[in-house]
Amino acid sequence: MRRRAAHGKAWLSRRPDGIQRLEWVEGSTISGKDAADVLEASFCLAGHKPYAILVEMTAIVHQTQEARETFNADSRVIAAALLGVGPMDEILAGGAHTAVHPTSYFTSEDDAITWIELHLEALTTSPHAG
Repeated sequence: MRRRAAHGKAWLSRRPDGIQRLEWVEGSTISGKDAADVLEASFCLAGHKPYAILVEMTAIVHQTQEARETFNADSRVIAAALLGVGPMDEILAGGAHTAVHPTSYFTSEDDAITWIELHLEALTTSPHAG
């Protein structure tokens, strides 16, 4: 299943393992409203349950401070892997270090998915889980 978000600037999909994927349209500037829309759409796609997400950073050219704060404050996210290819993507991802949920930047999709899977596994094996 694939759905549009952020007023057509983004696509959300869900992998068979439940991990979501967020892809931005090339040249995207992300506002606080865009971020809030993506988060709400992701929560709906997850069946109104906490979720893990892989975010492709390569199409983003700018995100506002409000967008960073909105993304970073969402406690419904279990883990967010930020996937990029170069220094600009890494700079954009750097703002996620203050997030209330685990985040990390990757240049390998396989490494990003493995990292998310480890967070999901830790959540299900935690003595405080469920």
